[in-house]
Amino acid sequence: MKEEEENKQKLSILLTHWIEHNKGHAQEFKRWADKAKGFDGLVSEELLDAVKHMEEVNDALSNALVRMNNTG
Repeated sequence: MKEEEENKQKLSILLTHWIEHNKGHAQEFKRWADKAKGFDGLVSEELLDAVKHMEEVNDALSNALVRMNNTG
C-alpha cells in the first residue's frame, strides 16, 4: 500500500506541473498567434486552435487530479 500512496503523491505533483506547464505553452501560442496575423492569418488560426486543444488537455488533467484527490 505504501507504493500506491507514493505513486498517488507523485502523480498529483506531476499533474499539477503538467497543467502549469501547458498554461505557459498556451500563453506563448497566443502571443505567436498575434504575431502570425501579420503574415498569415491561417497560421494564426492554427495556433489558436492549438490553444483550444491545450485547454481541453488541461481540463482533462484537472479532472484527473480532482478525481484522484477524491478517492481515499
